[in-house]
Amino acid sequence: MEFLPPIYDEGINFENHGVNVQGVGSDSCFCLPFVVDASGVNVQVGIAGQTSWMSLQVSNDSALEGLFSAAENTLNESENSMSEIDAVFFCEGPGSTLGLRIAAAFVRTIAWSCPLIEKIFQYNSLDLAARMNGEMNTSIQASFRRGFRFVRTGQEPVGKKEIVPEEKALEIHQDCIHLPDFRNPKHPPPPAKIINYDLSSARGLADLLPISTPRESAIPYSPRPAEFTKWSKPEIQQ
Repeated sequence: MEFLPPIYDEGINFENHGVNVQGVGSDSCFCLPFVVDASGVNVQVGIAGQTSWMSLQVSNDSALEGLFSAAENTLNESENSMSEIDAVFFCEGPGSTLGLRIAAAFVRTIAWSCPLIEKIFQYNSLDLAARMNGEMNTSIQASFRRGFRFVRTGQEPVGKKEIVPEEKALEIHQDCIHLPDFRNPKHPPPPAKIINYDLSSARGLADLLPISTPRESAIPYSPRPAEFTKWSKPEIQQ
């Protein structure tokens, strides 16, 4: 099982820590590429075509319920069965930690049960959002833990990603667009700068392949481990 190395310093992106971030390549061909994305407010599951979608379902239920219903509806609409899936694309995040973990377990189950699947293809929602709506928005942000934001920059399909203090990110990257913020931050970005993270705005495999990396297993995006305050017992006054 492959894990992303943790990052502890601000301004350091995980590409510099030995993780392969190169895209799969636009010449890859799959008959039934299944896409699972629970990084946003809604769960999105679909079957990607070369430049569009064969089927795409959106659920506003929790990931635990929405993934199964959306997957079932997707297969029913396309008149396919689970055993015909020959590739699965998993959105690693950033997003809700619980939703991403449930989606990762869901994807691993699909990969285990479908004999045609050899690897899982993993992509970052910041890279996909940068390609949405037919234009390359190279600078894009998303909320991280309290007081911090993800910032994605660069012209490459897989951009540079940094963790930046919230006020600094909003100040120095004023031209950035932003993913919808389900955490309701203290300093929300201007509404006009928020992009609707909708997979129907992506061009299927044409946008997924350049930003995806083959993995042995689905692992949620977690560049920095959770930080906890260590409490010690107060000294008893003599």
